[in-house]
Amino acid sequence: MMQKNIFLLRLLLLGLFLPLLAFPTGCWDRREPSLLGVVTVAAFDYNPQTGMLQVIAQVANPLGISTGENSGPGGGENPFWVVKADGHTVYEAIKNIEKVSTRKLIWSHLEAVLFSETMATEGLRPVLDYIDRERQARLIARPFVVRGDVRQLLESKFPLEELGGQALIRQLLTIRMEDAFMPEIDSLLRLFHHLTVPGVELILPRIEMQVEEGEDNGAKNGGNSKMKTGRPNPVKISGAALFRGDRLSGYFDEKEIAGYLWITENIRRQTMVFTCPGEADKYLTVEVYCSSSNLKAEVQGDNVRMHLFVRAEGKLQDFAGLKLPLDEDFRKSLNRRMATVIHNQIDTALLKARELNLDIFGFGYELYKNRPQDWKRLEEKWPEIFSKVEVEPNVHAIVRCYGLVVDPIRIR
Repeated sequence: MMQKNIFLLRLLLLGLFLPLLAFPTGCWDRREPSLLGVVTVAAFDYNPQTGMLQVIAQVANPLGISTGENSGPGGGENPFWVVKADGHTVYEAIKNIEKVSTRKLIWSHLEAVLFSETMATEGLRPVLDYIDRERQARLIARPFVVRGDVRQLLESKFPLEELGGQALIRQLLTIRMEDAFMPEIDSLLRLFHHLTVPGVELILPRIEMQVEEGEDNGAKNGGNSKMKTGRPNPVKISGAALFRGDRLSGYFDEKEIAGYLWITENIRRQTMVFTCPGEADKYLTVEVYCSSSNLKAEVQGDNVRMHLFVRAEGKLQDFAGLKLPLDEDFRKSLNRRMATVIHNQIDTALLKARELNLDIFGFGYELYKNRPQDWKRLEEKWPEIFSKVEVEPNVHAIVRCYGLVVDPIRIR
């Protein structure tokens, strides 16, 4: 009886699996990798002629990646293909792109998302709603606001990278680790979180096009597309775009974004240049390598005061003078000059934010977290209160390290 049951079970399993052998092997969803096009960068804009929403995609070109100029059938091909299409909605525009592509486009490897200045001014909601719903959305993709032609940016070639997405990400990471030129929102996930948090406005990294109109980002001589030696990057990543809700309201320059980063405790490194003591035509450089910031709110009725405590530690990186004084007066003077620079950067950022009436620092969020009863009372009138918030920076800066030598090098 037992053997009969085992035989029937095997027969049943065989009947279940036999039909599967009739189907061709491959991916579970029947999408062969060789038939797919990988989108690495997506840009969103509005067509100035039609007013319709426009999607521009940079697609990795397998014929042009890592082939060399004369190696194989793809020699000399661009490593990417840029294609665009319009639509009443983001989804319709994407489907219209696929009508002119020989491959099914996949968006799950997206590295960067670019919003044109026009798109940001009109509002990011249509794009963000699509990304939030789409299962292929890659929430670790980096968002940027672009000043300039986004199509031109996607068609640009970078000196050290094959694909624009890789170039933008590596440039972003390098700048974030080495200097204070951009905000901390480095993914779509953090963007969505920022939009849902009360008491703080959105701030995104900014890209400015550096390519002159009419250039093809390659050499002009004889129509040769080979890149010139020493050609600069086609974009500059610095500063930030400031939003009210999902709409662009203004920009921070490099000094203002540095002040923002001091207030929000997001400084990693910063370079400061001062004149050498007694030598106005010679300079020294101090690099901030360690810092911390702390906010404490004080509320009396509708009057809000923020106490900001900043601590910065730096090291001397170079000294062009003839004699490096290490007496107490010089040390104290250098520390004061560091603190003055930080204080000025903070004041500059606060002034611009008050002019735009945008709480991008999260002062309201500080009340929401630590003084919820006050926030509940002040939330509805916070836009009016923010511009009057008093901020008292207390900056303590100290240069701890002066390098491996005392006196500068002596030359005969």
